[in-house]
Amino acid sequence: MDLSLAVPPESTYRLDQMLELLNDDERNRAGRFRHDDDRRTFITAHALTRLGLSRHHPGITPTEWTFEDGPWGRPDPTNAGIGELRVNLSHTRDMAAVVAADAIQVGVDVEHMTQEDWIYETIDTVFSADECTSLLRLDEASRRERFYLYWTLKESYIKARGMGVSLPLTQISFAPSDGDGVVLEVEPGVEDEPSAWQFAIFHPSPTVRGAVGARTDELDLVSSWPTLR
Repeated sequence: MDLSLAVPPESTYRLDQMLELLNDDERNRAGRFRHDDDRRTFITAHALTRLGLSRHHPGITPTEWTFEDGPWGRPDPTNAGIGELRVNLSHTRDMAAVVAADAIQVGVDVEHMTQEDWIYETIDTVFSADECTSLLRLDEASRRERFYLYWTLKESYIKARGMGVSLPLTQISFAPSDGDGVVLEVEPGVEDEPSAWQFAIFHPSPTVRGAVGARTDELDLVSSWPTLR
């Protein structure tokens, strides 16, 4: 399983190089962004997706990848000879992440840690009762860190399931376990077996937090920072 990470470059020349990797639809979508930062992040994430997939399947160049949206809108690679290759991407301010795996449900999320308190207004709509209780018991610094731990884990899980927010988020619960591990619990309405899942947490920068979730017995994750061209 491959995790690729990248910081959107400031250089217009490097962005133009990455833009050459994208197809016409992706270029058109990139051109519709009003803000340069959003455009840079979009181009970086989609170029990184192609580079990450080619790292996983070196016989296919980045420009050769083709995709088809699944039933819940997630793009899946459709090239011949790749088997059940799964890919998932995420991007936030100052970071893009892509994970690719063979025949494994997998999802990734990265989030920029804001210092604004509006984030706590959402907890009772997306976090379980146990998660909310654990957050309120912590001091401010620990609470913010735990908030993003839960948020990225939950996002990685629902993205791996491929059903997005159609899943009842308040019925999905995470808790830290021994070491760097986490425990997943779900209520009956989620219809899943928590023990079938593995998660990895990563901190790619001082202000970005990330997580990968995968339905697998063992999460063998290899990380890289590909050259974006």
